[in-house]
Amino acid sequence: MMHFAGLGPDAGAADSAADEGDNGEAPAHGEDASGPVEAAADVGQMPVMPFPELIVNVTETGANGRQTSRFLKLNMLLVFDDTQDGADRLVSREIYLRDTFQDFLRQLEVADIRGSQGLAMIKTELLRRARAVGHTDAPVEILIADMVVQ
Repeated sequence: MMHFAGLGPDAGAADSAADEGDNGEAPAHGEDASGPVEAAADVGQMPVMPFPELIVNVTETGANGRQTSRFLKLNMLLVFDDTQDGADRLVSREIYLRDTFQDFLRQLEVADIRGSQGLAMIKTELLRRARAVGHTDAPVEILIADMVVQ
């Protein structure tokens, strides 16, 4: 996955290897053995804003009805389109982005973040909030590197 974001240590070498077919010829534009890859290549060319690790308390309701506090640790990156109007504001508003992300994450319960549906909801909400804080549509995607509930 890091390869598609252009973050892997040998992303350039992997790109050139992926561009060649089994016979050494380059596949047609936007094709490879698994189908279209144009969208993934576009995201790899966009700048990425890493965030320091976020650690917040989330609540969990046990079988007996008691609420306990757990920790959510999140490492994430924000992919944004620097050609969009207002993209330059994102970097200067990083502390406000972090604050609004923490506010949202603190409202969650452990049940909210279980499974792939929970992960998709978190990514969607963080992206929506990044666009609202930056007053721009430049944020394209939230990439979650690590998410741990303890």
